[in-house]
Amino acid sequence: MLEFQVENMSCGSCANVISKAIKTIDPNVQVSVDVVSQTVRVKSGRSEKELANLIEECGYPVSKSTVV
Repeated sequence: MLEFQVENMSCGSCANVISKAIKTIDPNVQVSVDVVSQTVRVKSGRSEKELANLIEECGYPVSKSTVV
């Protein structure tokens, strides 16, 4: 599982935008978004770089990512 630290994510709408975007490229993904800690956890067959780029394309900068 990958965990992304995501900046400027401040509400449920932000979480929905990111979740929906990730689910469009991987329908079988497990995604968990925590707005308070500004983290997105993803279990997917997609690469870390691809997921980070997708989150950033949604308008939310990824400051770091780790394997958890």
